[in-house]
Amino acid sequence: HTQLDFWVESKQVNGDDAARELCTKYLGMTASDAASFDAKSVEMKAKEFYQVLANDSFPKFIKSKMCDPVVENMLGSADSAESNKKLIWDKYKVPADMEGFVYSFVAVAETFPACIV
Repeated sequence: HTQLDFWVESKQVNGDDAARELCTKYLGMTASDAASFDAKSVEMKAKEFYQVLANDSFPKFIKSKMCDPVVENMLGSADSAESNKKLIWDKYKVPADMEGFVYSFVAVAETFPACIV
């Protein structure tokens, strides 16, 4: 289990008992160790993990050799840049040097079930 898993599941914690279960599942705590944790404690721990993920883990992943295959896989399912132009507001002129990024981003974002902006 990872910090990301903990962070995701912490968003769905409803009550102190669920918070304690999360602590035993992801933080390796025994039930007696987790007894002092409540939903607020889990929320604080999740904020800690979010900072680590955003400021350490994610930047390291982006710089790693493992990132390219993930991005290629995501873009492989995306349509061509030409067909992605319809996903952008028609009055917006995408700068030429940003076209690849913007059209790839909207194509991948379009595949997610929820708004990411």
